Amino acid sequence: MAEIFPFRGWRYHNDLIQEQPGVIVPPYDVITAIEQDSHYDQSPYNYIRAILNRSAGDDRYKDAAISLEQWKKNGVLIQEEQNAIYILSQSFKQSDQTVERIGCICSLQLTELGKVVLPHELTIQKHLLDRLRLMAATSANTGQIFMCYRDDEMILENIYKQIEKDPVVDIVLSDIHYRLWPVMDKKLIGQFAAGMVNKTLIIADGHHRYKTALQYAADHPESGAAKQVMVTLVNSKNSGMQILPTHRIISGVNIAIGNIENSLAEFFHIRKFTGAAAVLDAMNTRPDEKGMLGLYHRESNTGLLLNFKDWNILDTEFPEKSKTYRELDTNILHVFVLNKVFNIDSNKQTDLNRVAYMRGNEPALDMLKKEHHYDVACFVNPPSLEDVYDIAKSGETMPQKSTFFFPKIYSGLVTRCFQK
Repeated sequence: MAEIFPFRGWRYHNDLIQEQPGVIVPPYDVITAIEQDSHYDQSPYNYIRAILNRSAGDDRYKDAAISLEQWKKNGVLIQEEQNAIYILSQSFKQSDQTVERIGCICSLQLTELGKVVLPHELTIQKHLLDRLRLMAATSANTGQIFMCYRDDEMILENIYKQIEKDPVVDIVLSDIHYRLWPVMDKKLIGQFAAGMVNKTLIIADGHHRYKTALQYAADHPESGAAKQVMVTLVNSKNSGMQILPTHRIISGVNIAIGNIENSLAEFFHIRKFTGAAAVLDAMNTRPDEKGMLGLYHRESNTGLLLNFKDWNILDTEFPEKSKTYRELDTNILHVFVLNKVFNIDSNKQTDLNRVAYMRGNEPALDMLKKEHHYDVACFVNPPSLEDVYDIAKSGETMPQKSTFFFPKIYSGLVTRCFQK
């Protein structure tokens, strides 16, 4: 069962840090080197120093710990007076409508992956080692693990409706309006904890951080605090729970559009358009249709709408995999477009050097206009939440870059330290 607990979190002191957009940062794994420098320049108290310190070598971990301790000692970070769970509201525009997503930041009892907590994507060992060294140096949960669960009763959303006081965080970050409330009422905390007992949790973002927490707990059996980890829980029934597509762009393609069409025709029904906009418009007319992909060939300014037709061959390509896994659009793209047409094996890093990714809350065409070094763009629709749940519950994991949960949970809103 999923056991959640309140904790005495550390937050930026509003009186000392009045420009909080200058200190709160995205998750470490989406920050580029240029963005890292930019965050450093914004404030000496920017949370980048805690999650992605730029000191050389091993000093990055030691200096991250020093920054946190200094901020706690000089009052830049203050600790909650009582144990609390934290209600997080994230509001954003999508298709000209304002959407709000409600989450709960709390402490979760660690369990091995596979029963209560399920992964949906693969992890990379070097990232695990990096996060483990950071946790060992700081003795803290500095980043959020974003998880989703199913709750038709909308318990968390109903708790949110009962909040009357002003938020302790009220800022806009990358066009997302963040508001945060500590909830210390034991009755409300108990309601949420009781509602989570029979829930299965799916990791949306933070697979490396969760595995890191498991390893840290195993390395420190004497630490009771290490047996729990800070998470943000979001109800998959919440209207703000969004999965956005991750499109691919390919470089190094020296194949004429006619030859590309001939290769694709074996596996797809094809409709031909002029320009990227036309094929994207055609995809948008049937966003839930499985096996529908878009392809744009830059040199010829040709768009192709692809509808997969050879469903039986998936049994051979993905033996012993579930039907949901076999029919993922990313799997069809990787095998029947990237591999069979462009000779790119998604299991080989050397081949993936020719592939870049476009993802975010902008329309695909707007993102494509910002790209200058590509030959072919491949457009996909995102998997559904039901697909994510079905695959996770079957014990399978999606290919990397299959999901893009939006919006991200920024770091620095709350820190959970293992010691006072």
